[in-house]
Amino acid sequence: MNKAILLLFFCSLFITGASPQTKTDYSHPDAVARAAPDSAGKSILSLSGYFNSNLHSGRELIRAFYYWTANNIVYDVRNMFTFRSDDDPAKIISRTLLERKAVCQGYSGVFHELCKNAGIESYIVLGYTKQNGRVVSVNHAWVLARIDTGWYFFDPTWGSGFLTEGRFIRKFTNEYFMVPPALFITSHMPFDPLWQCLNFPLNSRNFNDGIFPRTDTCSYFSFGDSIAAYGQLSLAEQYSATFRRVAGNGVTNGSLYEYQRYLQQNMEVERINRQNDIQNEMVIRFNDAVAHYNKASLLFNDYIVYWNHQFKPAKPDDVIRKMLDTCGYHLALAGSILSEIAPREENLMQNKEILLKAVHENQRHVDEQNLFLKDYFSTSRALRPSLFTKYTWLGTGGK
Repeated sequence: MNKAILLLFFCSLFITGASPQTKTDYSHPDAVARAAPDSAGKSILSLSGYFNSNLHSGRELIRAFYYWTANNIVYDVRNMFTFRSDDDPAKIISRTLLERKAVCQGYSGVFHELCKNAGIESYIVLGYTKQNGRVVSVNHAWVLARIDTGWYFFDPTWGSGFLTEGRFIRKFTNEYFMVPPALFITSHMPFDPLWQCLNFPLNSRNFNDGIFPRTDTCSYFSFGDSIAAYGQLSLAEQYSATFRRVAGNGVTNGSLYEYQRYLQQNMEVERINRQNDIQNEMVIRFNDAVAHYNKASLLFNDYIVYWNHQFKPAKPDDVIRKMLDTCGYHLALAGSILSEIAPREENLMQNKEILLKAVHENQRHVDEQNLFLKDYFSTSRALRPSLFTKYTWLGTGGK
């Protein structure tokens, strides 16, 4: 089975602060997060259960998620530039909770799953960053979430501490909690401009140069409607739409180029998967046709056995009629299914032709018996037994 290609993902960790956010009293959710027992942190399910039973508003819950994630996971410096072939997000999250260390994928994965389990709409955003005025050629992941009617960004990785001389220094900060899009874009650039959540998105050169274009020179972008539409697309359609937006926004660095390549690979995988799905669906439909054909054959054999006994013991005419009609019903279904499938695989094509020929042959026998029954039902009951010497079950006899 084909799987999506995992983007070779190196995660950056910030080393300096950002602009301070408006102060809000989060003492209660912070206290709840600090009091979380170790047993609760063994799985997303148990951790979600703990938070959801102690907090109720979306703002308090998401604060507790950020506080717990940033304070309980250590940045995995050793694996900062190490590719892991495990492309299963669930395994990444499970490993993060078990080891309590991760790169940005683990931080954002845990935070996103907690949001999802609390009914908070959220998305993991992939992109790159700017630090000290310079674009960093290391990919990164963070989270976008909708609180009340607004969209905000959360980076629990950068909120957990910083790197200095190759060492991780734990230092919790609120600076990457619930950041408005217009502020977050100064340091975090999504690969896909959709996830900037700006009505006038920056292109990659704008971000590189730190230039915010005048809004009167740009087209208005309704990102909220676009996010809603994105959620209705199939995975293949999402890859395709993302690829178009990334290309249109400018591929100006290695990170963007690799992400574009990643999208192309996944688009191809989805194309192959779609072909396989179509082929598998044809096999399923063909097997349905075989089942109907076999059912018709069994019923027809029962009918012929009864015919050979000259319809003894006696049954009502409508019951005899139904015996043959049911055979015809299943043969018709088999034929209808076969007419709807157009396999490209040679073996299935051959099997279809063989089965179609068998359906037509059996239908010919059923038609012959329909002629017999028409004659049989129009004959007086006293003379009916003589008809069995006139017909064979394969047609009219010579007598």
